[in-house]
Amino acid sequence: MRVATRVVRIFQMEKTMGSLVKHMPTSDYFAIKALSASGAKLLRRSAAHYLASTTSNKEPTAAMKLGTLTHTLLFEPSAFEEEYAIAPMFDKRTNIGKKAALEFGEDNAGKKILDESELLRAQAISKAARGNPVVKEYFEKGGDAEVVCQWDQYGVPCKARMDFISGNTILDLKTCKDASPEGFSKQIGSFQYHMQAAFYIDGFRLVTGNDARFIFIAVESEAPYAVGIYEIDAAALASGGRAMRSAAETFKKAQGPQPEHPYYTTGVRTLAIPAWSLNEPFDNW
Repeated sequence: MRVATRVVRIFQMEKTMGSLVKHMPTSDYFAIKALSASGAKLLRRSAAHYLASTTSNKEPTAAMKLGTLTHTLLFEPSAFEEEYAIAPMFDKRTNIGKKAALEFGEDNAGKKILDESELLRAQAISKAARGNPVVKEYFEKGGDAEVVCQWDQYGVPCKARMDFISGNTILDLKTCKDASPEGFSKQIGSFQYHMQAAFYIDGFRLVTGNDARFIFIAVESEAPYAVGIYEIDAAALASGGRAMRSAAETFKKAQGPQPEHPYYTTGVRTLAIPAWSLNEPFDNW
């Protein structure tokens, strides 16, 4: 694991407007009590859903594990051996196999365990992303990976862990099923990535005083691992900013006492259903 002594503050505004810090251990970042883009998505649902996420220990999904592994290989390849171990095939039907598996576990305690197929897939995705001309250009310019940004906005403390910063450009990796313009546009809407983009741009500006460009590196998680490089338009960023402001208001409420049982409504509410799900009208209804 990377140790706290490697933490380096690379930028801090006077009057404590905020800071950019690199090499902060993941556990330290998650311990910071502040509004984040991922937390905001839950806050948009309710304070109760957000608070439940802070106390639960949900196992990451296979897609999340793949994304994290690919991220490490692309942005922090030197950290791979510190954080991961590749498990050989053990024949646990035999005493020798059982003993070897036990020793492997003890030798790699605290690491994420992979099988070779998982590694090969993540390596292929990472290689595809790294080979894209835009990504290659930014990597050649140089920058910092896993930069933690902290600032105050909307009357609440805020935090973000930025994949890669090169100059005034923020690069963010997303693995996905469809990295085409149409496919990834839908994913932005489904996963509310526009909130993250607006939030990171605001944070960077408030800390450094500079306007940032936020670029998505979208890579398909299945062969041929096609890559798309995107930024979103002003309307989407404005919408993301409004959503973050709304989430901040709920974040404030989440700091106070909470009802025992959350309610979306306290009475009966009439709902319409999406237009696409309505069947053609017919006369004898």
